[in-house]
Amino acid sequence: MGVQSPPPKPMSAPSSSSEKSSSIWSVLNVIIGSAIAGVVLLWVLAFIFDGLGSLRPKPAAEAPPAAAAVAAPAVAAAPAAAAPAAPAVSAAAAPAPAADLPVLEITIKPDTSNPLAYDTKTISAKAGQKIKLTFTNTHPTLPQPHNIVIGKLGTKDKMMAIAMSGMTLMDKGYIPDSPDILAHTKLLQPGSTETIEFTLPTAGEYPYFCTFPGHVAIMNGIATAQ
Repeated sequence: MGVQSPPPKPMSAPSSSSEKSSSIWSVLNVIIGSAIAGVVLLWVLAFIFDGLGSLRPKPAAEAPPAAAAVAAPAVAAAPAAAAPAAPAVSAAAAPAPAADLPVLEITIKPDTSNPLAYDTKTISAKAGQKIKLTFTNTHPTLPQPHNIVIGKLGTKDKMMAIAMSGMTLMDKGYIPDSPDILAHTKLLQPGSTETIEFTLPTAGEYPYFCTFPGHVAIMNGIATAQ
Protein backbone atom coordinates (compact mmCIF):
# COMPACT_ATOMS: atom_id res chain seq x y z
CA MET A 1 0.00 0.00 0.00
CA GLY A 2 1.31 3.21 -0.77
CA VAL A 3 1.58 6.09 1.78
CA GLN A 4 -1.30 8.52 1.54
CA SER A 5 -0.59 12.20 1.93
CA PRO A 6 -2.63 14.05 4.59
CA PRO A 7 -5.59 16.06 3.36
CA PRO A 8 -4.91 19.77 2.79
CA LYS A 9 -5.77 22.17 5.65
CA PRO A 10 -8.47 24.75 4.96
CA MET A 11 -7.23 28.27 4.19
CA SER A 12 -7.94 30.71 7.02
CA ALA A 13 -6.31 33.87 5.65
CA PRO A 14 -9.22 35.14 3.55
CA SER A 15 -11.64 34.81 6.47
CA SER A 16 -9.38 36.86 8.71
CA SER A 17 -9.08 39.62 6.10
CA SER A 18 -12.84 39.75 5.63
CA GLU A 19 -13.41 40.02 9.32
CA LYS A 20 -10.92 42.90 9.60
CA SER A 21 -12.59 44.76 6.77
CA SER A 22 -15.98 44.28 8.37
CA SER A 23 -14.66 45.59 11.67
CA ILE A 24 -13.24 48.73 10.06
CA TRP A 25 -16.53 49.53 8.32
CA SER A 26 -18.38 48.95 11.53
CA VAL A 27 -16.18 51.45 13.32
CA LEU A 28 -16.53 53.95 10.49
CA ASN A 29 -20.28 53.51 10.50
CA VAL A 30 -20.35 54.15 14.23
CA ILE A 31 -18.21 57.27 13.85
CA ILE A 32 -20.25 58.59 10.91
CA GLY A 33 -23.49 57.79 12.68
CA SER A 34 -22.30 59.49 15.83
CA ALA A 35 -21.27 62.56 13.86
CA ILE A 36 -24.59 62.72 12.05
CA ALA A 37 -26.42 62.18 15.33
CA GLY A 38 -24.37 64.98 16.92
CA VAL A 39 -25.18 67.38 14.09
CA VAL A 40 -28.85 66.49 14.28
CA LEU A 41 -28.77 66.92 18.06
CA LEU A 42 -27.13 70.34 17.76
CA TRP A 43 -29.68 71.40 15.15
CA VAL A 44 -32.55 70.20 17.36
CA LEU A 45 -31.13 72.02 20.39
CA ALA A 46 -30.66 75.22 18.37
CA PHE A 47 -34.24 74.99 17.13
CA ILE A 48 -35.52 74.43 20.67
CA PHE A 49 -33.55 77.37 22.13
CA ASP A 50 -34.62 79.62 19.29
CA GLY A 51 -38.23 78.70 19.96
CA LEU A 52 -37.83 79.37 23.66
CA GLY A 53 -36.24 82.75 22.91
CA SER A 54 -39.22 83.76 20.81
CA LEU A 55 -41.53 82.90 23.70
CA ARG A 56 -39.77 85.26 26.14
CA PRO A 57 -41.64 88.57 26.77
CA LYS A 58 -39.95 91.43 24.96
CA PRO A 59 -39.15 94.57 27.02
CA ALA A 60 -41.33 97.61 26.40
CA ALA A 61 -40.01 99.70 23.58
CA GLU A 62 -38.47 102.96 24.76
CA ALA A 63 -39.52 106.24 23.20
CA PRO A 64 -37.26 107.22 20.33
CA PRO A 65 -34.68 109.85 21.33
CA ALA A 66 -35.96 112.05 18.53
CA ALA A 67 -39.40 112.22 20.15
CA ALA A 68 -37.86 113.32 23.46
CA ALA A 69 -35.76 115.90 21.67
CA VAL A 70 -38.85 117.30 19.96
CA ALA A 71 -40.84 117.37 23.19
CA ALA A 72 -38.13 119.25 25.12
CA PRO A 73 -38.40 122.52 23.15
CA ALA A 74 -42.17 122.42 23.59
CA VAL A 75 -41.72 122.65 27.37
CA ALA A 76 -39.14 125.40 27.04
CA ALA A 77 -41.40 127.32 24.67
CA ALA A 78 -44.05 127.85 27.34
CA PRO A 79 -42.05 130.45 29.35
CA ALA A 80 -41.14 132.22 26.11
CA ALA A 81 -44.83 132.67 25.33
CA ALA A 82 -45.40 134.25 28.75
CA ALA A 83 -42.31 136.51 28.56
CA PRO A 84 -43.95 139.44 26.68
CA ALA A 85 -46.41 139.86 29.58
CA ALA A 86 -43.65 141.28 31.83
CA PRO A 87 -43.16 144.57 29.92
CA ALA A 88 -46.90 145.20 30.17
CA VAL A 89 -46.57 145.61 33.95
CA SER A 90 -43.59 147.94 33.70
CA ALA A 91 -45.28 149.91 30.90
CA ALA A 92 -48.33 150.47 33.06
CA ALA A 93 -46.14 151.76 35.91
CA ALA A 94 -43.98 153.96 33.64
CA PRO A 95 -44.64 157.72 33.74
CA ALA A 96 -46.59 159.20 30.88
CA PRO A 97 -44.50 160.85 28.14
CA ALA A 98 -44.28 164.65 28.37
CA ALA A 99 -46.29 164.97 25.15
CA ASP A 100 -49.21 163.17 26.81
CA LEU A 101 -49.22 165.37 29.94
CA PRO A 102 -51.78 168.18 30.17
CA VAL A 103 -50.61 171.78 30.06
CA LEU A 104 -50.11 173.12 33.57
CA GLU A 105 -51.71 176.58 33.80
CA ILE A 106 -50.58 178.83 36.66
CA THR A 107 -51.53 182.40 37.58
CA ILE A 108 -49.26 184.43 39.86
CA LYS A 109 -49.67 187.95 41.22
CA PRO A 110 -48.27 189.97 44.13
CA ASP A 111 -49.40 188.71 47.51
CA THR A 112 -52.26 190.70 49.07
CA SER A 113 -50.70 190.76 52.54
CA ASN A 114 -47.17 191.48 51.32
CA PRO A 115 -47.07 193.12 47.88
CA LEU A 116 -43.30 192.59 47.69
CA ALA A 117 -43.80 188.81 47.58
CA TYR A 118 -45.54 186.45 45.15
CA ASP A 119 -48.86 184.95 46.21
CA THR A 120 -47.60 181.59 44.83
CA LYS A 121 -44.26 180.59 46.30
CA THR A 122 -44.08 176.99 45.05
CA ILE A 123 -44.89 175.31 41.74
CA SER A 124 -45.00 171.55 41.20
CA ALA A 125 -44.87 170.00 37.72
CA LYS A 126 -43.70 166.92 35.87
CA ALA A 127 -40.33 167.01 34.16
CA GLY A 128 -40.90 168.02 30.55
CA GLN A 129 -44.49 169.12 31.19
CA LYS A 130 -45.54 172.29 29.41
CA ILE A 131 -46.24 175.15 31.83
CA LYS A 132 -48.36 178.16 30.91
CA LEU A 133 -47.66 180.88 33.49
CA THR A 134 -49.62 184.13 33.61
CA PHE A 135 -48.23 186.92 35.78
CA THR A 136 -50.61 189.77 36.63
CA ASN A 137 -49.11 192.78 38.37
CA THR A 138 -52.10 194.00 40.32
CA HIS A 139 -52.00 195.34 43.83
CA PRO A 140 -54.17 198.30 44.89
CA THR A 141 -52.19 199.44 47.93
CA LEU A 142 -48.58 199.40 46.72
CA PRO A 143 -48.32 199.42 42.92
CA GLN A 144 -44.76 198.80 41.71
CA PRO A 145 -43.17 197.25 38.62
CA HIS A 146 -42.48 193.51 38.84
CA ASN A 147 -41.42 190.60 36.66
CA ILE A 148 -40.87 186.86 36.92
CA VAL A 149 -37.55 185.30 35.91
CA ILE A 150 -37.18 181.49 35.99
CA GLY A 151 -33.65 180.22 36.48
CA LYS A 152 -32.25 176.91 35.34
CA LEU A 153 -31.90 173.85 37.55
CA GLY A 154 -29.98 174.50 40.79
CA THR A 155 -29.10 178.16 40.06
CA LYS A 156 -30.93 179.87 42.94
CA ASP A 157 -27.91 181.39 44.72
CA LYS A 158 -26.19 182.33 41.47
CA MET A 159 -29.27 183.98 39.98
CA MET A 160 -30.10 185.87 43.16
CA ALA A 161 -26.56 187.26 43.21
CA ILE A 162 -26.91 188.32 39.57
CA ALA A 163 -30.29 189.96 40.29
CA MET A 164 -28.87 191.89 43.23
CA SER A 165 -26.08 193.24 41.05
CA GLY A 166 -28.38 194.21 38.15
CA MET A 167 -29.36 197.72 39.26
CA THR A 168 -27.66 199.22 36.22
CA LEU A 169 -29.75 197.14 33.76
CA MET A 170 -32.68 199.53 33.66
CA ASP A 171 -32.50 199.73 29.85
CA LYS A 172 -33.07 195.95 29.69
CA GLY A 173 -36.00 196.01 32.10
CA TYR A 174 -33.74 194.68 34.85
CA ILE A 175 -33.56 191.30 33.14
CA PRO A 176 -30.06 189.88 33.69
CA ASP A 177 -28.12 188.86 30.59
CA SER A 178 -27.35 185.31 31.70
CA PRO A 179 -27.42 181.83 30.08
CA ASP A 180 -28.84 180.51 33.35
CA ILE A 181 -32.26 182.06 32.66
CA LEU A 182 -34.84 179.52 31.47
CA ALA A 183 -37.74 181.96 30.81
CA HIS A 184 -38.95 185.39 31.93
CA THR A 185 -41.63 188.05 31.54
CA LYS A 186 -40.99 191.67 30.76
CA LEU A 187 -40.89 194.18 33.58
CA LEU A 188 -44.63 194.78 34.02
CA GLN A 189 -46.01 198.05 35.22
CA PRO A 190 -48.95 197.99 37.65
CA GLY A 191 -52.11 196.60 36.04
CA SER A 192 -50.20 194.73 33.28
CA THR A 193 -50.35 191.02 32.48
CA GLU A 194 -48.11 188.67 30.51
CA THR A 195 -48.22 184.93 29.81
CA ILE A 196 -45.13 182.83 29.14
CA GLU A 197 -44.74 179.14 28.31
CA PHE A 198 -41.83 176.89 29.27
CA THR A 199 -40.93 173.44 30.56
CA LEU A 200 -38.74 172.19 33.39
CA PRO A 201 -36.53 169.74 31.45
CA THR A 202 -35.40 167.42 34.23
CA ALA A 203 -36.34 166.62 37.80
CA GLY A 204 -35.12 169.10 40.40
CA GLU A 205 -35.66 172.63 41.74
CA TYR A 206 -35.84 175.73 39.54
CA PRO A 207 -35.79 179.19 41.20
CA TYR A 208 -38.01 182.06 40.11
CA PHE A 209 -37.91 185.66 41.35
CA CYS A 210 -38.48 189.34 40.61
CA THR A 211 -35.31 191.08 39.45
CA PHE A 212 -36.51 194.64 40.05
CA PRO A 213 -33.97 196.25 42.40
CA GLY A 214 -34.56 195.34 46.03
CA HIS A 215 -37.29 192.76 45.38
CA VAL A 216 -35.37 189.50 44.87
CA ALA A 217 -34.73 188.80 48.58
CA ILE A 218 -38.47 188.42 49.31
CA MET A 219 -40.19 188.09 45.94
CA ASN A 220 -39.04 184.60 44.97
CA GLY A 221 -40.17 181.00 44.84
CA ILE A 222 -39.23 177.46 43.76
CA ALA A 223 -40.62 175.41 40.86
CA THR A 224 -40.08 171.68 41.43
CA ALA A 225 -40.06 169.16 38.60
CA GLN A 226 -40.77 165.53 39.52
